[in-house]
Amino acid sequence: MLRPDIVIHSASTQQLIMVELTVPYENRMKEAHIYKREKYMNLTKELENAGYKAVVMPVEVGVRGFVGSSVYDLLTKLSICGNKRTKVLKLLAEIAENSSRWIWSRRNERFLHKD
Repeated sequence: MLRPDIVIHSASTQQLIMVELTVPYENRMKEAHIYKREKYMNLTKELENAGYKAVVMPVEVGVRGFVGSSVYDLLTKLSICGNKRTKVLKLLAEIAENSSRWIWSRRNERFLHKD
């Protein structure tokens, strides 16, 4: 069962925006975007057949905090601009980088045997 990370729904206009976040290496952002878009293609078609205007928006923030152009596209679609956009972009980059660093620092812990 597919479960997008974020679903924005408008019952009055029957619109759905499905946001799927990916945190790839910077040199794999395009491939990650294509993979996520294709992954949700059938679900998008099912929703459209049910009368919804549905769109899937894969967004990529690299493991080192590089924000992909897809994030800009999403923020534009959501009418987030100016200072708010700048703050969101900075926060996304920081969260991705800090999370990746945290995972990396604990990469060997899963192999430790705890009594």
